[in-house]
Amino acid sequence: MPWRWSRSATLLAGVLLLTSYEPAAGQTRPVEDDVPASSSSPAEPTGEPVSPTPPRDRLALHFVDEGQAALDREEYRRARLLFERAVEVAPLRPEGYYFLGRANLALGRSDLALAFLRKAELLFPDDRQEWLGKTTCLQGAIHEEVGDYPRARSSYRRCLEFSPDNLRAVSALARLPGEEPAEGQP
Repeated sequence: MPWRWSRSATLLAGVLLLTSYEPAAGQTRPVEDDVPASSSSPAEPTGEPVSPTPPRDRLALHFVDEGQAALDREEYRRARLLFERAVEVAPLRPEGYYFLGRANLALGRSDLALAFLRKAELLFPDDRQEWLGKTTCLQGAIHEEVGDYPRARSSYRRCLEFSPDNLRAVSALARLPGEEPAEGQP
């Protein structure tokens, strides 16, 4: 019964957050979530109003933050539940799927982890190169762990397309068993 109370309280807090949110009129500065991770300073205002992060997305990101904290504490089942809530609230936010993949991997479900990571890869926009690199690199690590070396190589190569300086992908490609040479090649 206590888990039901906790879930109900969380959902109630989410509903209150959704209903009480009112964006500032004429907002021209980007919301923190809209600033690329590689940027050390906020983007220059263009004079056009920037829409704030929608309430559902904010709630989903709250669940993702809570889930990350649970992952750090090695509370993998709780983390998975929080990431599932994030995906339920905002199914087009890729972060929930990425971390749902990580939580399932920690719980020993590499098949589910790969499915969620693929979904995250599809949802991350092209300008989120760092996230795309992390997502494909983790896919490579899972493929490598289960012994699927051709798919591991493919994932690590995709990772390097997004993040050329990813040392994990570079070292993995160097250590993976070599590919069979094509006929007619030495």
